[in-house]
Amino acid sequence: MEVRTTGIPGLDEILGGGIPRPSTVLLAGNPGTGRTTLGIQSLCYAAARGEKVLYVCPTSKSEKSVREALSGYDFYDDSLNIRIYSISSVERDPLTMLVDLGNTVANMKPDRVMIDPVTPIGFGFAEAERRRFMYSLNTAIGEWNAIVYMTGTMATSDVCRSVISDIADGVIYLTQKIGRVHNDRRLKVIKFNSIHYLDGEHSFEITGSGANVYPRMEYLVAENYNSSERTGFGIARLDEFLGGGLFKGSSTLLAGNTGTGKTLFGLQFIVHGAMKGEPGIISSFEETPHELRHYAANAGMDLKGLEERGLIRILHNSPSGINACKQAMQLKEAINETGSKRILLDDISGFDYVFNDSTEKREHISNLIRLFKNKEVTSMFISSNQSTWNEPLAPPIPISPIVDNLLFLRHTEDREKITKSFYILKSHGTDHEKRLIRYEVTGEGIKISDFQKDN
Repeated sequence: MEVRTTGIPGLDEILGGGIPRPSTVLLAGNPGTGRTTLGIQSLCYAAARGEKVLYVCPTSKSEKSVREALSGYDFYDDSLNIRIYSISSVERDPLTMLVDLGNTVANMKPDRVMIDPVTPIGFGFAEAERRRFMYSLNTAIGEWNAIVYMTGTMATSDVCRSVISDIADGVIYLTQKIGRVHNDRRLKVIKFNSIHYLDGEHSFEITGSGANVYPRMEYLVAENYNSSERTGFGIARLDEFLGGGLFKGSSTLLAGNTGTGKTLFGLQFIVHGAMKGEPGIISSFEETPHELRHYAANAGMDLKGLEERGLIRILHNSPSGINACKQAMQLKEAINETGSKRILLDDISGFDYVFNDSTEKREHISNLIRLFKNKEVTSMFISSNQSTWNEPLAPPIPISPIVDNLLFLRHTEDREKITKSFYILKSHGTDHEKRLIRYEVTGEGIKISDFQKDN
């Protein structure tokens, strides 16, 4: 069978390359989940590229009002053929619609057809009669030699019981969770006539440009990771304490309380690399690009100048509106575009807005780490630490066990004075410094105290 693109960003990747022709796909979900948008977007994409498409719409509205509603999307194409059927008529007498639709398809010979929605058709029939009609519809569709979308208003339990699910080659179920700031839309392939589709839940969003689907991150194996070569952290003496610096492609977690300078550590890591010709990416949840530039300038770093030279790129995502899969795709694209060798994520507690438990958060960040290793990118993660003063060496951060290096930053009280210090809790493959290291935050960045190693 010929496989054709859906025209919806991200969806082909989930479906294993696209949709085979001929085939029938059910787009199911509750009202407002985006079934019509996905289907119409695919029809209009095909129409804009010369395919014949037909939109079959059982409704109480006129064709004019339907076109006016669809024309609000950027993807709308005037060449879309629309066939309107009275919703009340198709509920009572679907056979008349089926005959007329068969004639329309025979004359037009469309490449793609969408029946939106299919669930009200024959609604007035007894269940047994309705099933027989659906089988008749399926027989007719089999003669069209087209990609056919059908939408249905269904709960998850309805999909399992519906005869429509039986006759469809593929079933895609859409959901949405109404949030305070944004709606969390999810898409799941329940079945599909390809063994290569990506299962599980995938997020998507709908804007004026249409739907964008963000495939979930798969479990990755770090295939290209070579830990033999080291790279500088960018802070005097710290590379010495790490046994010669960070291994290229390694992952580092900076954990600590508020005000310990975690972001400044991260900025020096990124800026140091950029000044050596290693492009870097900063993914920030809290601080805006303007705030990061100001913060860096106060520590003597020209972040803005390095941005203008294309050596640093800042990606800012508001924590309350973050989409983890979308952000992962943005990071992957940015790495490919810039050739970045370093990346900083500040602060990963922003993922708490997305994931319900620490296990999901850890799984996502673990996949990010493997992605970075495969891209030969040295990564650094910042996290606020919630441990008590009685447990300074046991930060309860979900990703602590999966990173290669872990630095714990803390405040200490010394003769009625608050000082800053950190421990290197682990550094894989390195005989690192085991004692407390004191440091200062100055106008020239992080300065490690000269006397620390003698204490």
